Amino acid sequence: MVSTRHHPRPFPEPATPSAAIRSNASDSPSKSPSPLHSDDSITVSSSASRKRRSNRSSNAKLSTSSTHLYSHTVPPLLLMWLFVSLPLVVWDTGYIALRPHSMPGGKFHTPVWSLYALYGTVDYVYGWPAWDGHVGFTAAQASLNVVETVMYVYYLSTVLSNSTEGLLNCRTLWGFFLGETDKSVSGPGVATAVVVLFSAAVMTLSKTVLYWLNEYFSNFANIGHNSMNNLVFLWIIPNGLWLIFPAYMIYMLGKEMVAGMEGTRAKKEE
Repeated sequence: MVSTRHHPRPFPEPATPSAAIRSNASDSPSKSPSPLHSDDSITVSSSASRKRRSNRSSNAKLSTSSTHLYSHTVPPLLLMWLFVSLPLVVWDTGYIALRPHSMPGGKFHTPVWSLYALYGTVDYVYGWPAWDGHVGFTAAQASLNVVETVMYVYYLSTVLSNSTEGLLNCRTLWGFFLGETDKSVSGPGVATAVVVLFSAAVMTLSKTVLYWLNEYFSNFANIGHNSMNNLVFLWIIPNGLWLIFPAYMIYMLGKEMVAGMEGTRAKKEE
């Protein structure tokens, strides 16, 4: 006789919310990824912070080094002009500042400013007619001389302090006028010194042009009494130097500055 009775099987546990959650968590862990632990988030945050500090440090080093990347070519002719013209301008400014004591008959006239006894008769701006007539143009242009001289001295001191080679030495005549690139000067303050020199050259040229135009529009009131020989050799040639050399400096420095700016722009575009 076959038995129709079976051993009883245990009933499954009733489904509860907690059991369902445990079951889902154990059966399919890939469906609900666990969040980052607090230690992991701290590690990621500190790593990102270090990376930002490193980027800032590298950017600061790059910006600091980039200020010294500017290379300035110094023509020997430019330096020679400054070495010659600066003492003359100081001498001229001293004469104007100490008038009338520096003029003929004054206690400071001899021997420092003896040559102005002649020049004062060629150009009345420097003679007794301008002083007696209270002409302010003479002292006004001398005031600008002081500003320009300070700017020229700043350029010279900066360039010479950053130079390691003889800047007055050159191998070719072309290098004498335009400079030689293998003797270029770079270092702290050189770029600023070039801008200062360019500005001073513009000031000198503008002031000298104004000096000439003042004579033209006053019907040559201060120099019209001269013979042509005196006018050419004692007024036109000496004063013309302060037209030629500032224009030369403006051209050389302007060309170099534009080339530097275009090179920087090209690097940024790359």
